[in-house]
Amino acid sequence: MQSVVVEAEKYSLTTGKGSYTLLGWWRFCYLHSFETKQHTIYWNDKVFSGTSEGPEMVRGGGLLVIGQDQDRMGGGYTFSQSLNAVVADLRLYNRTLTNSEALDFASCKETHLDPQPLVSFSDLKNNWKIEGSVNIEDLNLADICQKESSFLIMFPEAWSFSQAVAMCNNVGGSLPVPISARENEQILSFLNPYIPYCSDAHGYSIALGMLKEYETHSHYHYKSGENITYSNFLYRRDEDRNCVAIAVTEDDYGYWYYSKCDLELCTICNFTSVTHLKVRGLCDESLFDTTYLVLGESGEKPVFRGFSNSQLQWTGTTWTLTYLPENNVKATMTTKFEDEYPVGLRQWITEGDRCSLQQGSSQFLVISACQASSFK
Repeated sequence: MQSVVVEAEKYSLTTGKGSYTLLGWWRFCYLHSFETKQHTIYWNDKVFSGTSEGPEMVRGGGLLVIGQDQDRMGGGYTFSQSLNAVVADLRLYNRTLTNSEALDFASCKETHLDPQPLVSFSDLKNNWKIEGSVNIEDLNLADICQKESSFLIMFPEAWSFSQAVAMCNNVGGSLPVPISARENEQILSFLNPYIPYCSDAHGYSIALGMLKEYETHSHYHYKSGENITYSNFLYRRDEDRNCVAIAVTEDDYGYWYYSKCDLELCTICNFTSVTHLKVRGLCDESLFDTTYLVLGESGEKPVFRGFSNSQLQWTGTTWTLTYLPENNVKATMTTKFEDEYPVGLRQWITEGDRCSLQQGSSQFLVISACQASSFK
C-alpha cells in the first residue's frame, strides 16, 4: 500500500492509501490554489480532493531537486534517500490547471496547455544539472501510457526448447505466445536490437511457446494446452518437427515455422506480472536485499534489481551481487559451466558483508521465484 505525499516548505499533504503495481507508469497531477486553499490530486485513475493549510506562495530562488532529498541546501545527499524510478514529462505551471486539463494529463491524452510550463523536461540536458547514476532516454507517449502489464526479457544464450522453458519458469515467466498480428509485431520490435547476439549461419530465430498437434495440424499453448487460433506460418512443412519458432531473417521476417525441439535458439521470456525473486541463505544482518525484480538488460543479459540497495548483474566473466552504496561490498558467483545463470542453488564468494564469514569465503545461496506461499 502506498500514499501520495506532497510537501511544500514546512507543509505536508498525504492522500489515502492505494495499491499500485511495480514496473508500471504512475501518472500524477497536483493542483493547488493558494487563494482558496483547495487542492486536487489526480493519481492514475484515482482523485483526491480537499482543503489544507499551506504556504501563501512558492517563493522564487533556491534549488529544485528531483529524485533526491536535500539535508542542506544543494547537498547532504545520501543513496538511501534517492529515487529509484523513471521520471518522465515533469511540468510545473504558474497557474492552477483546470480539472479537465489535469484529467487529460493523468489519462494520457495529448495536452496543449497555455502558457508553457515554467519547468519541464523539454531540454533536460541543457536546463538541468544531472548528477549520480542517471540515464537519459527518449520516450514516446505510447510508452508511458501503454495499458499492457506484460513485458519481455531476452536471454541471448542458445538453448533447446526444454531448457528455455525451464529458464523462463525459474524466473517467473513463460515463453511468448502471440495470439494476434499486433502481439507478433511487438515481439519482432523487441527482438530487433538483439540480432547481433543471436544470429548464426542459419539466420536468427526465437522459440515460441507453442507445440504442433499432429492429427489436426493445429498448434497449442505449451502450458495450458489451449488451441491457438492465430497463425502466421509462411508454410507448413517439416512434419517431423513439432516446436514453433519465429524468424527474424530478411526473407521470412516475422513468419513462423516448425522447428526441432532440440534446436538451440536464443530465448525470450514473457512476464504478465512483476516477478519477485527471493534470495535465501543470507544472514539477518546482511546488507544485501533479499527480494529482486527481473529488469531490462545490461551487457545483453538480464539485470536483477533489489528492492532497496542491491543489484545483481553479469559483469563480463561472472554474476556479481553489489551493495550499491558501497562497491566494496559484493558477492561473486562461482560458475561451473558457460552460460550459467544465478537462479537456483549456487556458490558465492562474499566480500565486505556484515555476516560473520571469513572475507573471501564461500557460501551457498538460493535465488528462486518461489515465494513463502509455495511451501507447505
